[in-house]
Amino acid sequence: MTVSAKQLLDTARTDSSTRKDKRITLQDIAQKCNVTSTTVSLVLKKLETNRVSSATRAKITKVAKDLCYRPNRVARALSSRESGTLGLVLNTLKIPFYAEIAQHIITHAKEAGYGVLVSSALESAGPHHSRIDDERQVLLNLIDRGVDGLIICSALREDPVITEIENMGIPFVLALREAKRGPKAVALDYIGTDNQRGGYLLGEHVLRMRHKKIAIVTGDMEATSAHDRLTGTLQAFKDHGVDPDQELIVNGEYSRSISYGIIHELLEKGKKPTAFICHSDIMAMGVLEALRDSGFKVPEDMVVVGFDNSEMAGLPGVDLTTIAQERALLGKLAVEMLVEKIKNPTNHLAKRIILNPVLVIRKTCGFHEKKKVRAARFE
Repeated sequence: MTVSAKQLLDTARTDSSTRKDKRITLQDIAQKCNVTSTTVSLVLKKLETNRVSSATRAKITKVAKDLCYRPNRVARALSSRESGTLGLVLNTLKIPFYAEIAQHIITHAKEAGYGVLVSSALESAGPHHSRIDDERQVLLNLIDRGVDGLIICSALREDPVITEIENMGIPFVLALREAKRGPKAVALDYIGTDNQRGGYLLGEHVLRMRHKKIAIVTGDMEATSAHDRLTGTLQAFKDHGVDPDQELIVNGEYSRSISYGIIHELLEKGKKPTAFICHSDIMAMGVLEALRDSGFKVPEDMVVVGFDNSEMAGLPGVDLTTIAQERALLGKLAVEMLVEKIKNPTNHLAKRIILNPVLVIRKTCGFHEKKKVRAARFE
Protein backbone atom coordinates (compact mmCIF):
# COMPACT_ATOMS: atom_id res chain seq x y z
CA MET A 1 0.00 0.00 0.00
CA THR A 2 1.02 3.66 -0.36
CA VAL A 3 2.87 5.03 2.66
CA SER A 4 0.83 7.74 4.38
CA ALA A 5 2.03 11.22 5.29
CA LYS A 6 1.77 10.34 8.99
CA GLN A 7 3.98 7.27 8.57
CA LEU A 8 6.64 9.32 6.78
CA LEU A 9 6.42 12.06 9.39
CA ASP A 10 6.83 9.58 12.25
CA THR A 11 9.89 8.12 10.55
CA ALA A 12 11.42 11.57 9.95
CA ARG A 13 10.87 12.58 13.58
CA THR A 14 12.33 9.47 15.19
CA ASP A 15 15.21 8.66 12.90
CA SER A 16 16.98 11.48 11.10
CA SER A 17 19.45 8.92 9.78
CA THR A 18 16.86 8.03 7.13
CA ARG A 19 17.36 11.43 5.49
CA LYS A 20 18.11 11.12 1.78
CA ASP A 21 19.77 13.40 -0.73
CA LYS A 22 17.27 12.27 -3.40
CA ARG A 23 13.78 10.89 -3.57
CA ILE A 24 13.40 7.16 -3.28
CA THR A 25 12.25 5.53 -6.52
CA LEU A 26 10.52 2.27 -7.39
CA GLN A 27 13.88 0.96 -8.61
CA ASP A 28 15.48 1.64 -5.21
CA ILE A 29 12.79 -0.41 -3.47
CA ALA A 30 12.98 -3.16 -6.10
CA GLN A 31 16.73 -3.47 -5.60
CA LYS A 32 16.33 -3.77 -1.83
CA CYS A 33 13.66 -6.45 -2.23
CA ASN A 34 15.34 -8.25 -5.13
CA VAL A 35 12.24 -7.92 -7.31
CA THR A 36 11.34 -5.94 -10.43
CA SER A 37 10.14 -2.34 -10.36
CA THR A 38 6.90 -3.57 -11.96
CA THR A 39 6.28 -5.78 -8.94
CA VAL A 40 6.90 -2.86 -6.61
CA SER A 41 4.52 -0.69 -8.61
CA LEU A 42 1.77 -3.34 -8.42
CA VAL A 43 2.12 -3.57 -4.64
CA LEU A 44 2.30 0.16 -3.90
CA LYS A 45 -0.64 0.89 -6.18
CA LYS A 46 -2.63 -1.76 -4.29
CA LEU A 47 -3.40 -3.66 -7.47
CA GLU A 48 -4.75 -7.15 -6.89
CA THR A 49 -2.68 -9.81 -8.61
CA ASN A 50 -1.69 -13.44 -8.13
CA ARG A 51 1.81 -12.59 -9.37
CA VAL A 52 2.93 -11.28 -5.96
CA SER A 53 2.90 -13.44 -2.83
CA SER A 54 1.72 -12.06 0.50
CA ALA A 55 5.24 -12.38 1.90
CA THR A 56 6.73 -10.35 -0.97
CA ARG A 57 3.95 -7.79 -0.68
CA ALA A 58 4.66 -7.36 3.05
CA LYS A 59 8.40 -7.03 2.41
CA ILE A 60 7.93 -4.34 -0.27
CA THR A 61 5.54 -2.37 1.95
CA LYS A 62 8.00 -2.47 4.86
CA VAL A 63 10.97 -1.39 2.72
CA ALA A 64 8.94 1.47 1.22
CA LYS A 65 8.10 2.68 4.71
CA ASP A 66 11.68 2.32 5.95
CA LEU A 67 13.01 4.29 2.96
CA CYS A 68 10.36 7.04 3.37
CA TYR A 69 9.08 6.47 -0.16
CA ARG A 70 6.55 9.04 -1.43
CA PRO A 71 4.98 8.56 -4.87
CA ASN A 72 5.31 11.51 -7.23
CA ARG A 73 1.79 11.45 -8.63
CA VAL A 74 2.41 14.14 -11.22
CA ALA A 75 5.86 13.10 -12.33
CA ARG A 76 6.85 14.08 -15.83
CA ALA A 77 8.62 10.82 -16.37
CA LEU A 78 10.02 8.00 -14.27
CA SER A 79 13.53 8.67 -15.52
CA SER A 80 13.55 12.36 -14.53
CA ARG A 81 11.73 11.94 -11.20
CA GLU A 82 10.55 15.55 -11.52
CA SER A 83 7.06 17.01 -11.69
CA GLY A 84 8.11 20.45 -12.89
CA THR A 85 6.20 21.93 -9.95
CA LEU A 86 7.32 23.92 -6.91
CA GLY A 87 5.35 24.29 -3.69
CA LEU A 88 4.94 27.71 -2.05
CA VAL A 89 3.67 28.07 1.52
CA LEU A 90 2.58 31.49 2.79
CA ASN A 91 0.75 32.47 5.96
CA THR A 92 -2.16 33.91 4.01
CA LEU A 93 -3.00 35.47 0.67
CA LYS A 94 -5.29 38.01 2.36
CA ILE A 95 -2.29 40.27 3.00
CA PRO A 96 -1.34 42.08 -0.25
CA PHE A 97 2.40 41.83 0.40
CA TYR A 98 2.26 38.02 0.48
CA ALA A 99 0.16 37.96 -2.69
CA GLU A 100 2.73 40.16 -4.42
CA ILE A 101 5.58 37.91 -3.31
CA ALA A 102 3.64 34.89 -4.58
CA GLN A 103 3.19 36.50 -7.99
CA HIS A 104 6.91 37.24 -8.33
CA ILE A 105 7.76 33.66 -7.38
CA ILE A 106 5.23 32.30 -9.89
CA THR A 107 6.63 34.55 -12.64
CA HIS A 108 10.25 33.55 -12.08
CA ALA A 109 9.37 29.88 -11.64
CA LYS A 110 7.62 29.95 -15.02
CA GLU A 111 10.75 31.41 -16.59
CA ALA A 112 12.71 28.51 -15.08
CA GLY A 113 10.24 25.97 -16.49
CA TYR A 114 8.25 25.30 -13.30
CA GLY A 115 4.67 25.72 -12.21
CA VAL A 116 3.81 26.67 -8.61
CA LEU A 117 1.27 25.22 -6.18
CA VAL A 118 0.44 27.86 -3.52
CA SER A 119 -0.92 27.02 -0.07
CA SER A 120 -1.92 29.17 2.89
CA ALA A 121 -0.78 27.88 6.29
CA LEU A 122 -3.09 29.88 8.54
CA GLU A 123 -6.34 28.76 6.92
CA SER A 124 -5.52 25.14 6.21
CA ALA A 125 -7.05 23.12 9.00
CA GLY A 126 -9.56 25.26 10.86
CA PRO A 127 -9.55 27.12 14.18
CA HIS A 128 -9.05 24.08 16.39
CA HIS A 129 -5.60 23.26 15.05
CA SER A 130 -2.37 24.85 16.20
CA ARG A 131 -0.31 26.94 13.79
CA ILE A 132 2.33 24.21 13.76
CA ASP A 133 -0.31 21.64 12.81
CA ASP A 134 -1.58 23.91 10.04
CA GLU A 135 1.88 24.42 8.60
CA ARG A 136 2.71 20.73 8.82
CA GLN A 137 -0.50 19.76 7.05
CA VAL A 138 -0.07 22.09 4.07
CA LEU A 139 3.56 21.06 3.63
CA LEU A 140 2.69 17.36 3.67
CA ASN A 141 -0.16 18.00 1.22
CA LEU A 142 2.23 19.68 -1.20
CA ILE A 143 4.72 16.83 -0.83
CA ASP A 144 1.92 14.34 -1.53
CA ARG A 145 1.14 16.26 -4.72
CA GLY A 146 4.66 15.55 -5.93
CA VAL A 147 6.30 18.98 -5.87
CA ASP A 148 10.00 18.96 -6.63
CA GLY A 149 10.79 21.41 -3.84
CA LEU A 150 9.33 23.97 -1.45
CA ILE A 151 9.62 27.70 -0.80
CA ILE A 152 8.49 28.20 2.80
CA CYS A 153 7.47 31.71 3.89
CA SER A 154 5.52 30.63 6.98
CA ALA A 155 8.31 29.54 9.35
CA LEU A 156 8.09 30.49 13.03
CA ARG A 157 11.08 31.23 15.26
CA GLU A 158 10.53 27.96 17.12
CA ASP A 159 9.42 25.64 14.33
CA PRO A 160 9.86 21.85 14.60
CA VAL A 161 8.19 21.34 11.20
CA ILE A 162 11.22 22.79 9.40
CA THR A 163 13.44 20.13 10.95
CA GLU A 164 10.89 17.44 10.07
CA ILE A 165 10.87 18.52 6.41
CA GLU A 166 14.66 18.70 6.45
CA ASN A 167 14.86 15.11 7.69
CA MET A 168 12.58 13.95 4.88
CA GLY A 169 15.17 15.04 2.31
CA ILE A 170 12.75 17.32 0.44
CA PRO A 171 14.56 20.30 -1.17
CA PHE A 172 13.35 23.58 0.33
CA VAL A 173 14.26 27.23 0.80
CA LEU A 174 13.13 29.55 3.60
CA ALA A 175 12.03 33.02 2.49
CA LEU A 176 11.01 36.14 4.44
CA ARG A 177 11.26 34.29 7.77
CA GLU A 178 13.87 32.07 9.39
CA ALA A 179 13.58 29.29 11.94
CA LYS A 180 15.74 29.43 15.06
CA ARG A 181 18.53 26.85 14.83
CA GLY A 182 20.93 25.43 17.37
CA PRO A 183 24.67 26.19 17.10
CA LYS A 184 25.40 22.70 15.76
CA ALA A 185 22.50 22.57 13.30
CA VAL A 186 23.11 22.39 9.57
CA ALA A 187 22.68 25.74 7.80
CA LEU A 188 19.53 26.17 5.72
CA ASP A 189 18.95 28.10 2.51
CA TYR A 190 17.38 31.48 3.29
CA ILE A 191 16.50 34.63 1.39
CA GLY A 192 15.06 37.69 3.12
CA THR A 193 15.34 41.37 3.98
CA ASP A 194 17.46 42.77 6.80
CA ASN A 195 14.46 43.26 9.09
CA GLN A 196 16.51 44.56 11.98
CA ARG A 197 18.01 47.27 9.78
CA GLY A 198 14.56 48.12 8.43
CA GLY A 199 13.14 48.48 11.93
CA TYR A 200 16.07 50.71 12.84
CA LEU A 201 15.50 52.97 9.83
CA LEU A 202 11.86 53.49 10.83
CA GLY A 203 12.74 54.33 14.41
CA GLU A 204 15.57 56.65 13.37
CA HIS A 205 13.37 58.50 10.86
CA VAL A 206 10.59 59.19 13.36
CA LEU A 207 13.01 60.18 16.11
CA ARG A 208 14.86 62.59 13.82
CA MET A 209 11.53 64.29 13.25
CA ARG A 210 11.59 65.02 17.02
CA HIS A 211 8.80 62.72 18.10
CA LYS A 212 9.05 61.41 21.65
CA LYS A 213 5.65 59.85 22.34
CA ILE A 214 5.82 57.00 19.86
CA ALA A 215 3.69 53.88 19.59
CA ILE A 216 5.22 50.73 18.08
CA VAL A 217 2.79 48.28 16.45
CA THR A 218 4.57 44.96 16.10
CA GLY A 219 3.81 41.92 13.98
CA ASP A 220 3.52 38.30 15.07
CA MET A 221 6.30 37.95 17.63
CA GLU A 222 6.56 34.22 16.93
CA ALA A 223 8.11 35.18 13.57
CA THR A 224 11.73 36.28 13.11
CA SER A 225 10.56 39.15 10.90
CA ALA A 226 8.56 40.79 13.71
CA HIS A 227 11.17 40.02 16.35
CA ASP A 228 13.99 41.53 14.30
CA ARG A 229 12.02 44.63 13.30
CA LEU A 230 11.21 45.39 16.93
CA THR A 231 14.82 44.77 17.92
CA GLY A 232 15.98 47.26 15.30
CA THR A 233 13.47 49.94 16.29
CA LEU A 234 14.34 49.64 19.98
CA GLN A 235 18.04 49.92 19.11
CA ALA A 236 17.29 53.20 17.30
CA PHE A 237 15.54 54.46 20.45
CA LYS A 238 18.56 53.49 22.52
CA ASP A 239 21.03 55.15 20.15
CA HIS A 240 19.00 58.38 20.31
CA GLY A 241 18.72 58.28 24.10
CA VAL A 242 14.95 57.75 24.14
CA ASP A 243 13.25 55.31 26.51
CA PRO A 244 10.24 53.70 24.79
CA ASP A 245 6.92 53.70 26.62
CA GLN A 246 6.26 49.99 27.17
CA GLU A 247 2.50 50.62 27.22
CA LEU A 248 2.79 51.94 23.68
CA ILE A 249 4.40 48.75 22.31
CA VAL A 250 1.43 46.72 21.06
CA ASN A 251 1.06 43.56 19.00
CA GLY A 252 -0.87 44.01 15.77
CA GLU A 253 -0.18 40.44 14.54
CA TYR A 254 0.23 41.54 10.88
CA SER A 255 -3.52 42.22 10.77
CA ARG A 256 -5.45 45.32 9.69
CA SER A 257 -8.50 44.52 11.83
CA ILE A 258 -6.51 43.65 14.96
CA SER A 259 -4.41 46.80 14.62
CA TYR A 260 -7.57 48.85 14.13
CA GLY A 261 -9.05 47.51 17.37
CA ILE A 262 -5.84 47.97 19.35
CA ILE A 263 -5.47 51.60 18.33
CA HIS A 264 -9.09 52.34 19.21
CA GLU A 265 -8.52 50.87 22.67
CA LEU A 266 -5.31 52.85 23.04
CA LEU A 267 -7.02 56.13 22.18
CA GLU A 268 -9.97 55.38 24.47
CA LYS A 269 -7.53 54.96 27.36
CA GLY A 270 -6.24 58.47 26.72
CA LYS A 271 -2.99 57.32 25.13
CA LYS A 272 -2.35 59.71 22.25
CA PRO A 273 1.05 59.16 20.64
CA THR A 274 2.28 61.66 18.09
CA ALA A 275 3.68 58.88 15.90
CA PHE A 276 2.92 55.25 15.07
CA ILE A 277 5.69 52.94 13.86
CA CYS A 278 3.93 49.97 12.24
CA HIS A 279 6.02 46.95 11.35
CA SER A 280 3.93 46.13 8.28
CA ASP A 281 1.86 48.09 5.76
CA ILE A 282 -1.28 46.07 6.48
CA MET A 283 -1.10 47.07 10.16
CA ALA A 284 -0.48 50.68 9.14
CA MET A 285 -3.73 50.53 7.13
CA GLY A 286 -5.59 49.55 10.29
CA VAL A 287 -3.94 52.36 12.24
CA LEU A 288 -4.76 54.95 9.57
CA GLU A 289 -8.38 53.81 9.55
CA ALA A 290 -8.65 53.93 13.35
CA LEU A 291 -7.17 57.43 13.50
CA ARG A 292 -9.49 58.65 10.77
CA ASP A 293 -12.57 57.21 12.50
CA SER A 294 -11.44 58.84 15.77
CA GLY A 295 -11.23 62.26 14.15
CA PHE A 296 -7.45 62.57 13.84
CA LYS A 297 -5.68 63.78 10.71
CA VAL A 298 -2.49 62.25 9.32
CA PRO A 299 0.14 63.68 9.33
CA GLU A 300 -1.19 66.92 10.91
CA ASP A 301 -2.18 65.33 14.24
CA MET A 302 -0.28 62.04 14.17
CA VAL A 303 2.20 60.44 11.80
CA VAL A 304 2.19 56.83 10.63
CA VAL A 305 4.92 54.74 9.01
CA GLY A 306 4.82 51.14 7.78
CA PHE A 307 7.00 48.31 6.50
CA ASP A 308 6.95 46.36 3.17
CA ASN A 309 6.16 49.02 0.53
CA SER A 310 3.31 46.93 -0.85
CA GLU A 311 1.50 48.28 -3.91
CA MET A 312 -1.28 49.81 -1.83
CA ALA A 313 1.22 51.89 0.18
CA GLY A 314 1.91 54.11 -2.81
CA LEU A 315 -1.69 54.64 -3.87
CA PRO A 316 -2.94 58.24 -4.01
CA GLY A 317 -4.73 59.00 -0.78
CA VAL A 318 -2.62 56.46 1.13
CA ASP A 319 0.92 57.73 0.44
CA LEU A 320 2.39 55.68 3.26
CA THR A 321 5.97 56.23 4.39
CA THR A 322 7.38 52.72 4.61
CA ILE A 323 10.34 50.38 4.28
CA ALA A 324 10.72 48.87 0.82
CA GLN A 325 11.57 45.21 0.39
CA GLU A 326 12.84 44.13 -3.02
CA ARG A 327 9.93 41.81 -3.75
CA ALA A 328 10.84 40.96 -7.35
CA LEU A 329 14.46 40.22 -6.51
CA LEU A 330 13.46 38.24 -3.45
CA GLY A 331 11.13 36.07 -5.52
CA LYS A 332 13.73 35.59 -8.24
CA LEU A 333 16.47 34.55 -5.83
CA ALA A 334 14.17 32.20 -3.90
CA VAL A 335 13.33 30.34 -7.12
CA GLU A 336 16.95 30.26 -8.28
CA MET A 337 18.14 28.89 -4.93
CA LEU A 338 15.51 26.16 -4.90
CA VAL A 339 16.02 25.11 -8.53
CA GLU A 340 19.77 24.89 -7.96
CA LYS A 341 19.13 22.71 -4.92
CA ILE A 342 16.79 20.43 -6.90
CA LYS A 343 19.24 20.08 -9.79
CA ASN A 344 22.35 19.58 -7.63
CA PRO A 345 21.21 17.87 -4.42
CA THR A 346 24.55 16.31 -3.52
CA ASN A 347 26.84 19.26 -4.30
CA HIS A 348 24.57 22.00 -2.98
CA LEU A 349 25.97 24.43 -0.41
CA ALA A 350 23.43 26.29 1.74
CA LYS A 351 23.15 30.02 1.03
CA ARG A 352 21.91 32.87 3.19
CA ILE A 353 21.10 36.04 1.25
CA ILE A 354 20.05 39.22 3.09
CA LEU A 355 18.69 42.13 1.03
CA ASN A 356 18.99 45.75 2.13
CA PRO A 357 15.82 47.63 3.14
CA VAL A 358 15.16 51.14 1.80
CA LEU A 359 13.21 53.92 3.52
CA VAL A 360 10.54 55.34 1.19
CA ILE A 361 9.30 58.73 2.41
CA ARG A 362 5.75 59.73 1.49
CA LYS A 363 3.05 61.93 3.01
CA THR A 364 1.98 60.04 6.16
CA CYS A 365 5.09 61.00 8.12
CA GLY A 366 4.83 64.72 7.35
CA PHE A 367 8.50 64.94 6.46
CA HIS A 368 8.03 66.83 3.19
CA GLU A 369 5.63 69.30 4.78
CA LYS A 370 8.14 70.06 7.51
CA LYS A 371 10.80 70.65 4.88
CA LYS A 372 8.52 73.14 3.14
CA VAL A 373 7.89 74.99 6.41
CA ARG A 374 11.61 75.18 7.19
CA ALA A 375 12.40 76.37 3.69
CA ALA A 376 9.74 79.08 3.95
CA ARG A 377 11.34 80.39 7.15
CA PHE A 378 14.57 81.10 5.33
CA GLU A 379 13.01 82.78 2.29
